Amino acid sequence: MNNQNKDSVKEISPSKLLLDNKNPRLPEGISEEDQPKLIEFVANEYDSIAIARSIAYHGFFLSEPLIGIETNKEEYIIVEGNRRLAALKLLEDDRLRAELDLTDDDEWDDLAEKAELPETIPVIIVSDRRSVAPIIGYRHILGIEPWDPWAKARFIASLIEGENLKFTDVANEVGENENDIKGHYRNYRIIYEGREKHNIDTKRAEKRFGVFTRAMSSLPLREHIGAPSPSDVKKEEIIIRKKKADELQELLSWLFGTEEQKPVIQESRDISTLGNVVKSEEGLRVLREARNLGEAFIAAGGLKERLLRRLNVASSHLEAAECDLHEYYDDEKVVTLLERCKKALERLLSILSWNKDKNNAVEHD
Repeated sequence: MNNQNKDSVKEISPSKLLLDNKNPRLPEGISEEDQPKLIEFVANEYDSIAIARSIAYHGFFLSEPLIGIETNKEEYIIVEGNRRLAALKLLEDDRLRAELDLTDDDEWDDLAEKAELPETIPVIIVSDRRSVAPIIGYRHILGIEPWDPWAKARFIASLIEGENLKFTDVANEVGENENDIKGHYRNYRIIYEGREKHNIDTKRAEKRFGVFTRAMSSLPLREHIGAPSPSDVKKEEIIIRKKKADELQELLSWLFGTEEQKPVIQESRDISTLGNVVKSEEGLRVLREARNLGEAFIAAGGLKERLLRRLNVASSHLEAAECDLHEYYDDEKVVTLLERCKKALERLLSILSWNKDKNNAVEHD
């Protein structure tokens, strides 16, 4: 972008500008729609009305040009600035606003009356998408207008598969390390293959792709569906084999639910628990049968492991406290905390004794 000369900036009428139907933020189905439907989707889903308010009250800021690619019809596809373009087109065109099903349609009309719109706006013209990839990557992956996780992953995949870039090149262009890029790409391919090759409904996973990304950081969950670590990912190599399609489908149902079933996790923190369950043969069996993460966690031995871990941490801390106690043996706060520890230990020992007595009574019966 730094090599663009002054002639690459053109003043163009908004009527000659088109929204980008390959924008990674757009769902695949929407990308096949005509321009009015694209404008409607962008306006409603990405809050173009906030930009419209700014234009109506403060004018259109000419200091930040849109970025576009010229078509063979003397039109320009805007690859950066679609929210601003949607706002301009809706403020400018009464018939378009009437045709579309817009959220806050009355406000759009009010803003259109107030707005003083420029006849032309500055657009930086680039030769192809490849030349603008770095600025889009930095702006929307690490920058001030981050895309949602699914859009980021689609953009990265488009650079790898559409532009034939190496993982290292993509990492340099968007400002992340190569392993992270491979992870984003792997996670995208898993969902893509699930939908396109195994006929799995992935809409919920796409919408909450950040949760799926978190799940793929769990080694047991990756192994459950046969997914590789980022270092082993290769371009367009099949990730989800046919024999693992059922496991992918059940993992997505555990994470996001289905039309008929609720997810088994309540929040992203439960993913660690889910991983512990899945790596246990007995835990996995109970999860599949009962579809209850709590029951499966107990079956997997997780409750015992958690109890042992807590007791071990508590005893280690109490033993370490002996080193400091002689300096503060008469401190009121110290004494109070020690009394709390004593009472907690007495309650635990009481529970232990009660259960032993109960078991002995059953044996004698």
